[in-house]
Amino acid sequence: MNPVPSILSIQDMSAVGRCSLTVFIPIVSALGCQAVPLPTAVFCNHLDYPHFAFNDETPHLLSFADCWEKNAITFNAIQSGFLASPEQVDIVLELIRRFGNRQHPVIVDPAMADDGHLYSIFDDTMVRAMRKLVSQADVIKPNYTEALFLLDRPYDDRLLSKDEIHALCRDLAALGPSNIVMSGLPAEHECLVTVYNKDKDILQFASTPLLPYKAHGTGDIFTAVLTGSVVKGDTLRTAAQKAASFTTKAMQFSYDALDGNLRDGLLIEALLSDLVPRQ
Repeated sequence: MNPVPSILSIQDMSAVGRCSLTVFIPIVSALGCQAVPLPTAVFCNHLDYPHFAFNDETPHLLSFADCWEKNAITFNAIQSGFLASPEQVDIVLELIRRFGNRQHPVIVDPAMADDGHLYSIFDDTMVRAMRKLVSQADVIKPNYTEALFLLDRPYDDRLLSKDEIHALCRDLAALGPSNIVMSGLPAEHECLVTVYNKDKDILQFASTPLLPYKAHGTGDIFTAVLTGSVVKGDTLRTAAQKAASFTTKAMQFSYDALDGNLRDGLLIEALLSDLVPRQ
C-alpha cells in the first residue's frame, strides 16, 4: 500500500477564512495523505464577510482531468465538498467515472443546507443534482438538514428516537451510498454523529459534548478528518469519532483563544499535531 495515499478533493477555496480546501489540505497532510486539490471556485474570503470576489473555475475542471488521464495519474480516493452549481455536480460525476474504482472510496459531503434551509444560492435544482451525486458515493456525510432535503422531507427539529434515526439512515442508503455519516442531529446535551452501514444494516454513533456556539468551516474540518482517517485504514466509526472529537476540540480552543470571535474559522494550525499518526 502507498504509505502516502493521494486524495482528489473537489471543492472551493477561500484565501481568507478557514474552510473547504484550506482546511482539507493541512488536515489530510497531518494524517499522512497527499491532498490533490481541484478548486471549483476561488474566493478572496469566505461568504460570512460582507464583501467578496471570486473566480468560477467550472470551465477549467475537465481540462485538468484530461491532462491527468494523459499523464496516467490516479488517486486513492475522491472527496467532494461545496459545489456551486448543478453543472459542477455533473463534472464531479464525470470525474468519479474516470478516476473512481471499487477499491478506492468516494466520499461526498452534499454541502448545500443547514439549520433547516438551503444556502441562499441554491434551489431544488441543486437538490436533485445532489441526489444523483450521492448515488455514486461509498460514503456520504450530510448534516441533518441536508439529509432531509435529499429525502424531500420537511425540516423537523424535535429529538429523534434511535429507531427513527435508523429508519432515516436506511432511507438515505436507499438513494445509493453504502455508508452514511450524518451530523447535526437535534440534541440537548451531546453532539451526535450517526454511522450507518447499508450492507450490514448496522447503526453506530459517535458523540462529543454539545457546544453552545457555531463556527464557519466546521463541517469541512469534520469531513477532512473523516476522509483522511478512512483512507489511512480506520473504520468508519473510528474515523467519525476522531473527526467529531477534533472538530469539537478546535471549536473550544478557538473560542477561548479568540474571545469568541470565530469569523475566520477555527485555529486548526495549533492542533494539527493531534492528528499525526503515532509511531
